[in-house]
Amino acid sequence: IDSPTFDITYEFDFEMGIPCPGIPTFTYVGQTYKTVQIGTQCWMAENLNIGTRIDAVIGQTDNTIIEKYCFDDNTVNCDEYGGLYQWDEIMNYQITKDVQGICPLGWHIPSDTAYIILTDYLGGYYIAGGYLKEAGYSHWNSPNTSATNSSGFTALPAGFSNYDGTFYYIGESAFIWTSTMFSGLKSWSLNLVYDFHSAQQDPNTKTYGFSVRCLKDTCAQLPTQANAGPDSLNIVGDSIVLMANTAVIGQGVWSIVNGFGGMFSDVNDPSSVFYGQAGAAYTLRWEISTACTSTSDDVNISFANVVPQPCAGIPSFVYGGQTYTTIQIGNQCWMAENLNIGVRIDGSQNQSNNATIEKYCYGDDTANCNQYGGLYQWNEMMQYVTTVGAQGICAPGWHLPTDEEWKILEGTVDSQYGYPDLEWDNWGWRGFDAGGNLKEAGITHWDSPNTGATNSSGFTALPGGDRSSGSFFDLGGSSGFWSSTEDNSSSAWSRSLNYYDAFVYRFGYNKTNGFSLRCLKD
Repeated sequence: IDSPTFDITYEFDFEMGIPCPGIPTFTYVGQTYKTVQIGTQCWMAENLNIGTRIDAVIGQTDNTIIEKYCFDDNTVNCDEYGGLYQWDEIMNYQITKDVQGICPLGWHIPSDTAYIILTDYLGGYYIAGGYLKEAGYSHWNSPNTSATNSSGFTALPAGFSNYDGTFYYIGESAFIWTSTMFSGLKSWSLNLVYDFHSAQQDPNTKTYGFSVRCLKDTCAQLPTQANAGPDSLNIVGDSIVLMANTAVIGQGVWSIVNGFGGMFSDVNDPSSVFYGQAGAAYTLRWEISTACTSTSDDVNISFANVVPQPCAGIPSFVYGGQTYTTIQIGNQCWMAENLNIGVRIDGSQNQSNNATIEKYCYGDDTANCNQYGGLYQWNEMMQYVTTVGAQGICAPGWHLPTDEEWKILEGTVDSQYGYPDLEWDNWGWRGFDAGGNLKEAGITHWDSPNTGATNSSGFTALPGGDRSSGSFFDLGGSSGFWSSTEDNSSSAWSRSLNYYDAFVYRFGYNKTNGFSLRCLKD
């Protein structure tokens, strides 16, 4: 069977690459920028380069100073390719599409729709990249596929900065922010690459440092008058369907004005579902905007506090002479205390397959086992099998939670990112506030500040620390919990919580580490 072929040549029957009528250039904060008219849109023909350079290991902040990154922390690269900016910084810490942000007066940060209009005008996203990229190899790596710059847009491969201060892909890729959010953590960007001819829009993490182009404002119509619905609502549960008016003229967007934790199913849907935290109150805003002006209306919503409940029929159980309480979290029944079973051995020894359950007590002090539970190596807790979801050293009718069951728990207790339509990072920090909702509140056991700790789930995670290479670490500062799922032959997946943030962390740790355990009802 012959492979299909595609003719990606697009014949323009209109004049391209000309400056915007009446404004071939403009000056902004001491720098002159060229313009280009592409269809009905007037674009900057260069990447924005404004602000004070800071090192990329430092997050850009809402401090009234426009901050930028320069590739490799070198100012010369800003002069050549423009600045790199985190999404919140370019938006001037707003979330309204087409906002002015850090653009000059009369210009704005283009939405994803504006870039769709641009690429459609150039024949569609599949081929538009070639017409947007600067031609040749002065900046782009070879082969710079299909690059003609016939549009005059002159896209440059400025690469990007990562949240950890590293830089990638200069000469290979252009990443240009839009003003359109994808989710709480991500927003849409336009992406061009050196070895393909497309202009692809993708969601990217807001803390990346990307390039910016500004688009000239047009003010054809005033927006529809915004109406968010009732002024105040009291809700039993953790979600509500909002009832704002449809944006007949302009673009509508929801935002959280006040309140911690919470998310919209779709910030642009007037009938969006809003998920809140029990016991929390929020002010939500429905704003309808055109390129030049906007109207808004607020609604105040409070969610009744939900008291965590023990598992139905088994508020507690006795195992190994010790009584454990339980907690129902969604469809899962968990122990509400860390397991503390076995004979204490010194942390300098490895636990062994000797028919005796062995445990570590932090600092080799039995009092810490009584307070925080025992610490166990992975093989010991599994009783030297590798079966996912094994009973291990749990009581009969209970088992060691799998990596997937931990994910379900995280999703159930997280106020924003635990819902099925939102993705989770594969490893590292996960969610928004799941860790805070699992941690015991206060600083009786946790070190200060115990950030975000509410224990709204009733899980009551305690900071039992860990044992590694014969030594003990971080009592009061962190809690590590094993899953029964291997990462590889020498490591297994775990979860950890920390005193300094409200996240849950997922890592593969060596099986010889000593971590806390929670058992899950079969």
